[in-house]
Amino acid sequence: MNNLKPILAALALTVAAAAGAQTLKMEPQVVGVTTYEASTAVNLVVVKPEIKLVNPDPSVFTVNTNGTDRNVLTIYPSDSRGAFDPDGQYLALGLEKAAARGLGPAIRNGVWRDDYTVKVGLKKGKVLKVGKQKYTAIDCETDKGLKDFLSEADYFNKGTFTGRNTGKSGDVTLTYAAYEPWSLKGDGKANPLVIWLHGGGEGGLDVSITLLGNEVVSLIRPQIQSHFTTEGGAGGAYVLSIQCPTMWMGTSKGFGHGEYPSLYADVLKSCIDDYVERHPDVDRNRIYLGGCSNGGYMTMHMLIRNPRYFAAAYPTCEAYADANISDNEIKALAEENIWIVQSYDDTTVDPKTHCIPTFQRMVKAGAKNVWMSMFENVQGIDNPGQRLMGHFSWCYLFNDAVTKSQEQSTEDVKPSNDGGGSVAPQGHANIFEWMNAQVLTDPEVPQQQRNGQRR
Repeated sequence: MNNLKPILAALALTVAAAAGAQTLKMEPQVVGVTTYEASTAVNLVVVKPEIKLVNPDPSVFTVNTNGTDRNVLTIYPSDSRGAFDPDGQYLALGLEKAAARGLGPAIRNGVWRDDYTVKVGLKKGKVLKVGKQKYTAIDCETDKGLKDFLSEADYFNKGTFTGRNTGKSGDVTLTYAAYEPWSLKGDGKANPLVIWLHGGGEGGLDVSITLLGNEVVSLIRPQIQSHFTTEGGAGGAYVLSIQCPTMWMGTSKGFGHGEYPSLYADVLKSCIDDYVERHPDVDRNRIYLGGCSNGGYMTMHMLIRNPRYFAAAYPTCEAYADANISDNEIKALAEENIWIVQSYDDTTVDPKTHCIPTFQRMVKAGAKNVWMSMFENVQGIDNPGQRLMGHFSWCYLFNDAVTKSQEQSTEDVKPSNDGGGSVAPQGHANIFEWMNAQVLTDPEVPQQQRNGQRR
């Protein structure tokens, strides 16, 4: 009997320990998505624990997002949307950036897929103490992590516009997102408008895909906004990103490179006209149009179809084949204010059959304010030393690194990763300062009849 006493005592301690060690339940609330130059990432997870935790140690937690283990850097009390709240009943877990971070597979049929796994737990051997209670595990998991998420796209107002197709019967609906800071809306002064047209992979039905897919949200960040000034001298600009359901390069005869009009040519112009009409504080003399790849094609297409409507254009890796631009169209383009951006090693859109000959023809036609930045390749800054696909030249634009142009010459280009060339256009420090300085001297009279409806 005496031999059983130590065994019974140990068993009692085990039972007591088990009784004091439990699983803490947490309800997943929302994730925060960060956009980078070449991908997106979930870097914030908000949960609601069944009991309030005070100053929890982030080092004891583990988070797995879509199969990737992540380090928890910070934890703070918050509201249900991740905003800091010292009395909040929720916890926001800030994560270290992961190498395998992309959310690309999370896009399907033009909308975000919500099937994205998020799991919060405790590291092996770690214990979470709350008062006298000990927790050795956390029950918190969802396979619908993208059903609701936070991002910089939340700073934009969303809407749709319906108008007629070009080249075939029927209507089509565009989605759009507009950044309209209150600091500019309330000053009674005219504000510049920066328009962005997405690439081929960001078409669809959810405009946040266009904002996050290529880091378009950088246009609303302080670094780029600081390059723009309003009529009243304040800093900043409105930003309008417009999304078509498929690709801007779609035509009534299939996918094209300028052989036929885009299906979206008329509805896009009507959408822009409608936005400007509904926002009288937009400076009609300072509307700037740009886009990448498909959107670069559409930028050139809109310049050709609507001469002297845009104060400046900034097509990036534009996919409008030079062979499809007539000499008369080149002469008209030579009168526009254009700054082209591309990387020489782009294998998706060959600059030697697209922007380079177009630029040289415009120069030969007498262009005075047409420029081209040609980079050797695309070097990222999010992961220093990383070389990206040559098609990703929009990274230089959104990293505010387009600072120089090639010579206005018909001679061979000299690609350079030092800003894209050797000339400072009109003496400006970068493409956005140059853009800000462009003012349309003879603007087009807006159409009185609108061929569309907004919702």
